[in-house]
Amino acid sequence: MLGSSQGKWPFKDLAREDIVSAAVMVSSPDKTLEIKDEFQLSYLVDALNSVVIYKKVSREGEVSRLLVQFTLKLTDGNTVKVEPAGAHIIINDIEYKSKPESSLELFTLGTRLVDN
Repeated sequence: MLGSSQGKWPFKDLAREDIVSAAVMVSSPDKTLEIKDEFQLSYLVDALNSVVIYKKVSREGEVSRLLVQFTLKLTDGNTVKVEPAGAHIIINDIEYKSKPESSLELFTLGTRLVDN
């Protein structure tokens, strides 16, 4: 149950082979980058594997902040969007309380990828 204090790992079984394509979008400087480098893709998978979420939280309006969003197209045909947001992570438009370290790692990865 997502409301438990134990937490859930929504991407614990995700493997590099599950991803057909991946992209990252950063709102400032409004840049989208397709992630093609195998090392970067593996690093993204490792970061997603470590994401821990707790309970769903309501989105109280839009907060003005730097947006980093990863979009993954998977081999099963699904598309997953992951957005680190401080102590929360938004997965396919549903916001969850999360470990801040997981969110920070994804946020840092996204900004570094588009800055290179």
